[in-house]
Amino acid sequence: MGRWIKIALVSLCVVFAFALAGCQQEKQEPQSDVDAMKEVSTDKAAGAETEPFYTLIVGNDSRTGTVEIDKADYADGSGRADTIMLARIDPKTYQVTLVTVPRDTEVDLNGSPNKINEVYHQGGIEALVKEVESLTGVTIKYYFDTGFVEFENFINALGGITAEVPIDMNLQDIVSGNEISLPAGSQDLNGAESLVLARVRKLYAYDLDACRQIQDRQIVAVAIQKVAENPGTVDAAVAALTEHAKTNWPVDGLKATIASFVDHASELSILSGTGPYAGDFNDNAGGLWLTYRDEGVWSEVISVIDAGGDPTSVVALPEIVPVG
Repeated sequence: MGRWIKIALVSLCVVFAFALAGCQQEKQEPQSDVDAMKEVSTDKAAGAETEPFYTLIVGNDSRTGTVEIDKADYADGSGRADTIMLARIDPKTYQVTLVTVPRDTEVDLNGSPNKINEVYHQGGIEALVKEVESLTGVTIKYYFDTGFVEFENFINALGGITAEVPIDMNLQDIVSGNEISLPAGSQDLNGAESLVLARVRKLYAYDLDACRQIQDRQIVAVAIQKVAENPGTVDAAVAALTEHAKTNWPVDGLKATIASFVDHASELSILSGTGPYAGDFNDNAGGLWLTYRDEGVWSEVISVIDAGGDPTSVVALPEIVPVG
């Protein structure tokens, strides 16, 4: 695909960072109990979520707006789901848990084995939602869907991020065509550099895409911190989200859910992990490398997440080792 992160993932977490920052923007007079009750009623009336729910976050690899749009495989502007993540949001405990659905996970598509990211290519976000529900057993209420150009624009709107680059990296920026090198260590990154961190895959020695997804989730975490610590960036971040992410989450409900987190900012916690990512080349799929479809392990992962636990207790993260 060209490997990357999903601003959609960033975008969801910025929502919660917005909640954090919102309580810092202006000082208000103490409220009466009556006023507080009115606000709660308003939130509920506007559609604030009160029970845990799942959101699907997709980073697609459409080449629209990139230097690769003229390639035969991408000229029509369509793409595959390069990053697929579930976010479980708990309005009771103020916990968000992110878990990667490996893009190479095996599915039955038109009677033949194929990758789950191809479901998005053929049927769009709605078809992917149904497939992920079938794989994981969860009900997905909302989704966010975005692409390469949108991601870069979003990170730049935040003023960049600071992230830990795990290994020395170099890759062409798919948007501008410029070659970008990132040394290992803590780095201040702009949108193009962040996309390189998110897309690099072949420079890892083992479990290539699973290692890439660790960086995707890291970018989400540092984006949350960035917005939470700098309230002045909130308006730009939300404007970028509105402009560049496709979502079925109604604005009023989204805003109401944010409001329910404002008074509990100190309780917000984020966990992350991945579903099963082991796999092999499959002759029945024309030699494609497929991640084994293991609904039993997925059931365990979801059970742990629903209980508020750490998904890495079921599926351990891969060790990051550079090529060579």
